[in-house]
Amino acid sequence: MRTRAAVLLGVAHAWHPAVQGACTRQRRSRDAVVWLGQRKHSSYDASHGNTLNASLASVVTYYRAIRAADVLIWHEGDLSRSDVDSPSEVNVRFCRLAPRTGWGRGRGQERIRPRETRWSEGYMRMIRFYAVTGWDTLRHLGYEWWMRMDDDSFFLSNIDYNVFDAMRGGGYVYGFRALSRECDRMFGAFVDVYREDHGLPPLLDDGTIFCERVPKHCSRDGRPLRRQTFRARPYCEGPGRVGFYNNWFVSSIEWWTSEPVSKFRRAFDASALIFSHRHNDLIFQSAAVRLLLARERWRRFADFSYQHHTVRDGRVTWGGLETGYDDPDAKRTVTDYLRRWHAHNPVSSKKCRVQLTRNDSRFYDVAYVPHGRTRWGVLAAPYCPKAGRAPLW
Repeated sequence: MRTRAAVLLGVAHAWHPAVQGACTRQRRSRDAVVWLGQRKHSSYDASHGNTLNASLASVVTYYRAIRAADVLIWHEGDLSRSDVDSPSEVNVRFCRLAPRTGWGRGRGQERIRPRETRWSEGYMRMIRFYAVTGWDTLRHLGYEWWMRMDDDSFFLSNIDYNVFDAMRGGGYVYGFRALSRECDRMFGAFVDVYREDHGLPPLLDDGTIFCERVPKHCSRDGRPLRRQTFRARPYCEGPGRVGFYNNWFVSSIEWWTSEPVSKFRRAFDASALIFSHRHNDLIFQSAAVRLLLARERWRRFADFSYQHHTVRDGRVTWGGLETGYDDPDAKRTVTDYLRRWHAHNPVSSKKCRVQLTRNDSRFYDVAYVPHGRTRWGVLAAPYCPKAGRAPLW
């Protein structure tokens, strides 16, 4: 890791995008639904022909409010309008990934080599775009809200409202669909020292880990039955071990480009942990929200069914499915998914009760199919604590 001063005090070169001419068509909305499109994914078995169009079709089918937003498809010059199927009423803008729009390495990072060679350069550039540079780029393009979709992310049931309006109307800043358990210890050390150096309050283990280890001592709302004295713990050994499964999120660009959050982004960028250790946008976004955003401004969306998984050599290696509590065909959704992707694997669905917002104590029933385990053998994504309840921790 680079020096403490450069990494943790936020001493990094300010980056300013140049977006003129980056996208086709004109902006029609302040809300953007964003894909990074590739003919062939550089790290996974995802390709333009069978994933990007299918992902976009799932959104057009189940989320009619996409017609009120702009769709941005970012690419490296290998896609054109003829490659993408979309109705004429959807404003699809093709945007060019380049250094001036935030695609590439930070200054002075060209010679850094990753400790694991299986992650491609394009994949790590994608991490930097979602964690660091994309927020400034979209702001300069005139957007105020960003919904992410991956080319292997799919809506599987109806969303009969405008997600952006739901965020604005409720006063929320960061919305997510599912959880994942993932946190590298060196990233945890980065977060701990950054917090200390910037005078941020300690992150308390609020009972999440206690309830996970001893679920029989947790109450119905997922909190401990007996009073606990919660203490600050190392970030990745405490509350940071659970993060947002951010292949789908919706968030305010204004918040991410505010000075406190921008300072944290610059520090993470200066650390070069993306390119040296593949520390990803999932763990960074989770840390930023936990450190700098009040829980009352988080919102979990669990009403619609959603699928995201990683496929290598035709097999699911990470991720899965989570049904929505408002999906009338949730059981069939699970059955079809297991038959399609896990016919020969010992994988089954599980139940979880999830909390949506801090000010709503109700829990909602969903089913999920996880795949992929941490180094300790814990099912990681989508994630639900052992107690079968997922409070808005």
